[in-house]
Amino acid sequence: MNKKKILKYLVIAAILGVVGVWFFVFKLPTTDWYRNFTTKKGAATTATEIVAAYQANETKSDSLYNGKIIEVSGTIKESKIENGKTTIMLQSADSTVNVYFVLKDSIEPLKAGTATTLKGMCTGFLSDVQFNEGVIIKK
Repeated sequence: MNKKKILKYLVIAAILGVVGVWFFVFKLPTTDWYRNFTTKKGAATTATEIVAAYQANETKSDSLYNGKIIEVSGTIKESKIENGKTTIMLQSADSTVNVYFVLKDSIEPLKAGTATTLKGMCTGFLSDVQFNEGVIIKK
């Protein structure tokens, strides 16, 4: 090939690369269908049930919950602002393991002892069952 053809293909590849990066970094996260949990129905469970499932069999529970939208009902143990995001911890029957939500939008912390339903993306089990991109379904 001559140098003009090689240069032409390199320019086309560079343009496609820039457009691809732009789409995945800037455009995709702002689209309505990308992680919009408010319009999608999630599988429903309680804080006690999901904690018990993870304690019984973490591998099986990961296949059921991890990476999926889940609605969790329970009683607020703690709610606070951490790093500019509202976090809510739902208590379970086991006082040492809880369900931890990081809310998508920052709001005023909710009162402990309040029954609520939250929905978010389950990210697995560390010392608590973890959820990101949470939204409040019922206060």
